Amino acid sequence: MDSKNIFIHIPKTGGTTINCAMNKTQWQTQPDFNYRHILYDTKCSNSADIFNPEENDKYLNYHLFMIVRNPIDRMLSEYFFMKDRREFMSLIRPYPKDFKSYIKNKQTQNYMIGFLLGKRIYSPDYVTEQDYEKVIEAIEKIDIHVGLFENYSESLEYFGNIIKIKWPKSIDVKRITLNRKKLDEIEEEAQHLIGKQNAWDMKFYKYCVSRFEKKTQHIKFKKNISFESNKYDYVLKYTQRFNLLEIGVDDKTIIKEQASFFQDLNHHLHHVAKIKNGEDYVLTWNNCFVQTMSKTFPDWDVSETLLSIDESEPLEKTQKICEALNKGLKGRNKMILARKKMVFNPGTLEIILGAKKTSSGLLSRIFGKK
Repeated sequence: MDSKNIFIHIPKTGGTTINCAMNKTQWQTQPDFNYRHILYDTKCSNSADIFNPEENDKYLNYHLFMIVRNPIDRMLSEYFFMKDRREFMSLIRPYPKDFKSYIKNKQTQNYMIGFLLGKRIYSPDYVTEQDYEKVIEAIEKIDIHVGLFENYSESLEYFGNIIKIKWPKSIDVKRITLNRKKLDEIEEEAQHLIGKQNAWDMKFYKYCVSRFEKKTQHIKFKKNISFESNKYDYVLKYTQRFNLLEIGVDDKTIIKEQASFFQDLNHHLHHVAKIKNGEDYVLTWNNCFVQTMSKTFPDWDVSETLLSIDESEPLEKTQKICEALNKGLKGRNKMILARKKMVFNPGTLEIILGAKKTSSGLLSRIFGKK
């Protein structure tokens, strides 16, 4: 990265994609002077000095830029990304049991401004009017370039023109949240509540929209950047930390009761079969899980429901599996899971190979044969 360029990456604004495109990397780089983001150890951002009035002058000769996002949509994305990450969610008191309790908690509010000021994520140090004014003053004084998530392509062109960054013609979209709902799936009441609870972020966002429109009014956007978005590209990284069922199950009982099976299956797919394609992983995982459920609990109505799911698109099938489990694993049905343990057997694995993966070598790795 050019030492005069400083990218401020507010979480859930498409910043990982920008960071990777700038550095020509597959995954985001560590936060440093030129890349401002959350420091994993402290859960605070490293951007506080930029917005400290006493430090503003230090940045007058640098090119600073960032993306902001509609706070309602950003919080929705944040919740579904964070909800299974206990190292972050455990910072909230009380621990939110669902989306509604998450958005009501004061520790989740106004985090765009909180992040810029270096506050810890989910900090009990709430954002104030003075904080808002401090951020605006720094943007004006340093002339920080602000883009919009909702105008992503145009924002990158704007950055490219001003900061002289040459973007590749095709950019891979990173950090796709597998289990998030869309904005139009959220009740209007919840959307209104987010807007009300995040009043300073909303005001900040409106300021940024106005600033972006003013700064770009004379730019004739070419829109010559294409974005390659494939939800399966994130599957392998996601499943290194999480169970695939976590994209949709409400009750984690099955994951806890059958932990050994899921660990063995995941280990085999990642380290024995060494599957490198996310779609292949999901398809294989789905088939093994459903078949093992049927073998372990042959006369159970939940197993029969899973066997009857007719869906060819792998992640859509996973979602339907989750929906079936959400309906079926209630009351006494949950107790059945504790009666018998599912056992992973490589022989139950099935995979539909792509045209480039028809070699017997891959089949051997999947089934654990030599």
